Amino acid sequence: MSSSGSKRMASKDATVATPDTAIKRLTRAVTLALEEVERLKEEVARMNARSEAMEELLRGVTSGEGGPREMIEKLHIFQEENLDLRRRLDEGREGVDRLLARVKFLEEQS
Repeated sequence: MSSSGSKRMASKDATVATPDTAIKRLTRAVTLALEEVERLKEEVARMNARSEAMEELLRGVTSGEGGPREMIEKLHIFQEENLDLRRRLDEGREGVDRLLARVKFLEEQS
C-alpha cells in the first residue's frame, strides 16, 4: 500500500467515532429530543387552554352574555396566537426530526 493510501485510511479512521463518543453523542441527541418533546407538550397544553377559552366565549355569546364585537376582537387575538403557535410547533417538529435523524446516524455508526 502506498503512503498516500495509508494516509487516507488514517484520516478515515480519525473520523470514526469511538463507542464512548458515539454513546455521548447519542445521549445528548436523545436528551435534546426529549426536551423538545416536552416543549411541544407545553405548547399543545396552551393551545388546548385557548381552545377552551374560545368555547367559553362562544357559549357566552350564544347565551346572550357576550356581545358580537367582543367575540370578534377575541377571535382575532386567538387567530393570531394560533398562527404563532402553529409556526412554533412546526419549528419544533423540524427540530425533533433533525434530532431523530442524528440519533439514527449515530446508531448506525455504533
